[in-house]
Amino acid sequence: MKKNVWLLIIALLFISNGVAQDSLLAGSKYLNFEINNTPFISGAYFLQNLLALEAGIGFSFNGESDSNGLGIRLGLDKYLQAKRLSPLLGGYVKFEINPDALQEAGWNGSRLSLEGHWGLNLFIFQNFSAAGTLGAELIFNSPKEGDDSTTLTSMTSSIKFRFFF
Repeated sequence: MKKNVWLLIIALLFISNGVAQDSLLAGSKYLNFEINNTPFISGAYFLQNLLALEAGIGFSFNGESDSNGLGIRLGLDKYLQAKRLSPLLGGYVKFEINPDALQEAGWNGSRLSLEGHWGLNLFIFQNFSAAGTLGAELIFNSPKEGDDSTTLTSMTSSIKFRFFF
């Protein structure tokens, strides 16, 4: 019985190994739900094979409970191969505005972020994948004290769920 289960798992892995090949080609699209400090919803379009342009929107920043804001992001993800498990490199530019920060929020006004990341995208089903990324972010912000500051976040991370169509 145990041997049959392993054979079934190996067979499914081989069958699904080619699953990602069509999803990462030029003209493909996906809807992305990202779990991060700021939850983001975005959509992507593959400009060419293995290169996706992604644009999205997010609300409420850095888990700050006294923060109301809006973030707009534009980025690129370059997949290194079209397989079930695909490594990727990418980056984005993000503009955030936080006009209604209350007492405990760390900033108000606006800020611009530049981020680079590396990650892995795993196709669970033909049209559904999960991805994890690690990266670094450079933030140009206007904190509530009014003096401009620049922050280099040494590490960023996120978990993404993608629906391809």
